[in-house]
Amino acid sequence: MTAAPALSGIIAYPVTPFSPDTGELDLPALRRLTGDLVDAGSHAVAPLGSTGESAYLRDDEWDAVCGTVLDSVAGRVPTLVGVSHWSTDTTVRRARTAARRGATAVMVLAQTYWKLTGTELERHFAAVAAATDLPVMLYNNPGTSGLPAAAPAA
Repeated sequence: MTAAPALSGIIAYPVTPFSPDTGELDLPALRRLTGDLVDAGSHAVAPLGSTGESAYLRDDEWDAVCGTVLDSVAGRVPTLVGVSHWSTDTTVRRARTAARRGATAVMVLAQTYWKLTGTELERHFAAVAAATDLPVMLYNNPGTSGLPAAAPAA
């Protein structure tokens, strides 16, 4: 695994724009938004992270958003790509895609409706971490995941 990037300051989470006429992705608007966020001084950009729409994108849409943002950022600031999916296999595929496209790091949460055991969560996160050399941020939202804010002391 590569060294963790120095993520600090303002990390922008761009929403994924859709055309109000067709309901399809609006990639030119995403490109403009991403450029504006970097130009405005964001210290990093985190597409598909915590804005919610990632869970509802088809694979081709997710790939297009990932590629559009990474191409727009063009290495000017670090990128932390949200790769979460309810399936470990798809999460791994997304992590590999993000790495191949030039992401700085990936963000992963256990996106499930069914509560997983600690061992199942560890396997999920380990599989994603083993898929690339990128640093991995584990993300938790206790209100929606049902997982505690911090692990109990051993």
